[in-house]
Amino acid sequence: MTYDPSDPPSPLAIIRMLVGGVVALATLALLVSCVASGSIDWQLWAFVALLWAFWGFFEDIAAFVVRPFSGFMSRSLTAGFGGGPLGDAPPPITIEEEAVFLEHLVANPPNPHRAVMAGIRLAEIYRTHLHDQAKCDELLDRLRALYPDARELGYVRPTGA
Repeated sequence: MTYDPSDPPSPLAIIRMLVGGVVALATLALLVSCVASGSIDWQLWAFVALLWAFWGFFEDIAAFVVRPFSGFMSRSLTAGFGGGPLGDAPPPITIEEEAVFLEHLVANPPNPHRAVMAGIRLAEIYRTHLHDQAKCDELLDRLRALYPDARELGYVRPTGA
C-alpha cells in the first residue's frame, strides 16, 4: 500500500496522531525536567503515566472494538458490490456462472434436498433469464421423476399444472 497525499487520514489516525503527540511531548518534558532539576516532579510523572495509560486504553479500544466493528460495517454495506475496506471482496458471480454451478450440483447432488433446491433455482434461471420455458419444464419434470416425494416441487409447479 503506497502513501497517497491526496487521500486524507481517517478520523482514527488523526486522534492517534494527536494523542501520540501529547504523550511524546509530556514524556520529553518529564525527561528534561528530571535532567535539569536532578529530581523527579511527581505531578508531571503522574500526568505522563496517566497519558500512557490512556494511550494504551485507546489503542486497545481501537484494536478490539473500533477496527472490527468498522470492518464488519464496511463488509456489510459493500457486500456483493466488489468493494471493501481494501477492495478485497470478490466480485459478484454472474447468472451464467450460477447456472453452470447449479447444473453441476443437479447432476452430482450431495443429497436429494440439495438437488431439488438447486434444480428449482436453475429452473427459475432458465425461465426468467434465459426465457426457455421448455428447458425449465423439462428440468422440473426430471426432478419430479427422480424425487417424487419432494414437497418443494409442488410449490414450483403443482402436479396438475
